[in-house]
Amino acid sequence: MFDIEKIERLAALKLQGEEKESITKDLEEILNYFNILKEVNTEDIEPLVYTEEIKLFLRKDEIKEGLPIKEVEKNRELFGDNFFKVKKIVGE
Repeated sequence: MFDIEKIERLAALKLQGEEKESITKDLEEILNYFNILKEVNTEDIEPLVYTEEIKLFLRKDEIKEGLPIKEVEKNRELFGDNFFKVKKIVGE
């Protein structure tokens, strides 16, 4: 139904035999459940985003003073030439 090795690569996982079988079974059950939900007739049902009315409390957009550069430079291995260094996370 799906390629568990591809999912394993995309999720950066290293699964063992029993784990792969268990995850495969769980994913198949989830997909089967969604297939059941596809059959439900929702044609005359209004879309519902929230069950209650929610108010957004927005704060005023203000410029605030950031950390002093000396404070930031204490983490020397993460900082260089006025920028933060981050680990490369882009995959294949």
